[in-house]
Amino acid sequence: MREFDANGLELASFQGELFEQSIKACGESSPVFLRRFFLSDYAATLDDGDSSIQSLDFNEAFESIQRQYGPSQYGKGKYSSEGMYWLGYFARYVCYTRELSSRAFYRLFDVKDIYSLYESYHTQSEEWCLAHLLAKNGYTEATLNKNQRLLEALRAESNLSL
Repeated sequence: MREFDANGLELASFQGELFEQSIKACGESSPVFLRRFFLSDYAATLDDGDSSIQSLDFNEAFESIQRQYGPSQYGKGKYSSEGMYWLGYFARYVCYTRELSSRAFYRLFDVKDIYSLYESYHTQSEEWCLAHLLAKNGYTEATLNKNQRLLEALRAESNLSL
């Protein structure tokens, strides 16, 4: 586990603001934006975890995602700006501290479900939220450990081949 330092705080704040600004800057619905973001090459650059070598520019982020996926007006549901900020901040906190890729985060957790927890979770610490989110999904902290996930996949594969 990596310490949540000033660099992590800068990345989490940036991602929170990016999600918040997506409501007005992007034509697609919030769920579509979230899927595109978490699976994007841009999100992968944030996963590197070093804000000093990355451009933290909102327009560049939106343009990068649009170049990758094309323009979209798909969907109508827009989430609240506060909920989007919290979701972005929390997701980057988890990805940064657990050294988890955005793609892996998106595959492990239903972001619509996380957004729905905003009202009850946003006043709690990130660690409290993560512990409760893990429990809610039947996961443990080991689930976030890449080596543990690989080991479990290898064990499952070896049991299938017996």
